[in-house]
Amino acid sequence: MRSSRRIVLAVLLAALAQCERPVSMLPPFETVAPSVKNAPANAALRVSVCYNSFTTTADQVRAIAADSCGAETTPRPVERDLTLAHCPVLEPLRATFACEPAQQTH
Repeated sequence: MRSSRRIVLAVLLAALAQCERPVSMLPPFETVAPSVKNAPANAALRVSVCYNSFTTTADQVRAIAADSCGAETTPRPVERDLTLAHCPVLEPLRATFACEPAQQTH
């Protein structure tokens, strides 16, 4: 029984080694943003994205944050953490952004 598990593990590792970039089982997604203590009432909206740094690019994470913030705002990165409380094991990193008003061009 143990040798069959080792064989399966070896086959899986060999298959992953053939991949140029591993395929994620879960795509990056929006999650609960950490709360800010003593935040003023007019504080910027915060959004967070769970992702896996091996399978997700920074541009993909920023695109999800921009979509979550909305058209009139720009996401500004404020925090990154490793949390299994709000993100699953396969997507353990959480990037948090503040949604700030877009810069007006004159």
